[in-house]
Amino acid sequence: MVAMRREHRFEIGVVSLIVLLTAFYVRAEYIPPWAERNLELAEEKWGLPVSDVGPWFSAWTLGDGQAFAVIASDPLGLEFGGELRDPGYRYQRAGYSWLVWVGSGGQAGLIPYAMAAVGALAVVGTLILGVSLRERLGPSAWLLVLNPALYIGFAGDTAEPLAILFLGLALASSRPWAGLALGVTRPDYLLALLGRWKILAYGVTAGALLVGYALIRFGFEALIPEGARLFGLPLVGYVESPSPAGWALAFLAAVTLAIGVRFRNWTWVVVGLYVLCFSYTVVLEPVNAWRAAGLMPVLWAFGARVAKIQGSTEPEESAVTAIA
Repeated sequence: MVAMRREHRFEIGVVSLIVLLTAFYVRAEYIPPWAERNLELAEEKWGLPVSDVGPWFSAWTLGDGQAFAVIASDPLGLEFGGELRDPGYRYQRAGYSWLVWVGSGGQAGLIPYAMAAVGALAVVGTLILGVSLRERLGPSAWLLVLNPALYIGFAGDTAEPLAILFLGLALASSRPWAGLALGVTRPDYLLALLGRWKILAYGVTAGALLVGYALIRFGFEALIPEGARLFGLPLVGYVESPSPAGWALAFLAAVTLAIGVRFRNWTWVVVGLYVLCFSYTVVLEPVNAWRAAGLMPVLWAFGARVAKIQGSTEPEESAVTAIA
């Protein structure tokens, strides 16, 4: 095993350098030009004392990151309401915000810094997980970090990097806590755990409890995005909102579906269909579609022929091997 580690040391070093440089470069380039104004609005609208944070820590002002920042300032959602768009829907992914709240020590002014820190730790954690699985899965382990959602989520301070880490840990170890954490961080990623019924049950239970709380706190209407149709018939959304990035995602989802059928891996079939059924409102912004599809590369890393990897010290056949 030591010889194997020495053999792959250069490869691991190169991959690690690429991942870290890419993550921080994308974040630096992703800062919106209106960030300064959004920081002022956050202070005026939600009482977040963040108007003086530097541009590196204002990435959350780009879009959905705003909801995570607001929830981090009020972890139980006792104070915010209608001023946060679709509060019940946003609250279904509160796990990321809870960690940000812990990291900020409950100090609203530290939330932007805690968001960046949690995202960075999730990227590094996913890289470490890929390194630890390199001998077991082969080169396909790097698909964990060749995941656009990892970098887009870090750049915009959203939940995807943390969800990718939890999903990778769940698939690698089948630990119940990983399923629980995933269920409150990005519950739709639980689709990648189909067939691992015990850990899936933990994740679904945690997600259902969070949805139940959101239903009681915010009402049924707040659970569904206003005016958004998130899913439709396969490929219809891609036709209605065509773009090169969208069609690339559709192609990869179709390949995932085809490989799932080939190896009778119904998890791959369901995940492929899930991505193909994104509606035009999701595909309209390809960045959002790639974020939502972040569970696919994690599945690829573990391979289509492997129904379950749990407690084994032997290398398993990866997706790359299976396809070849």
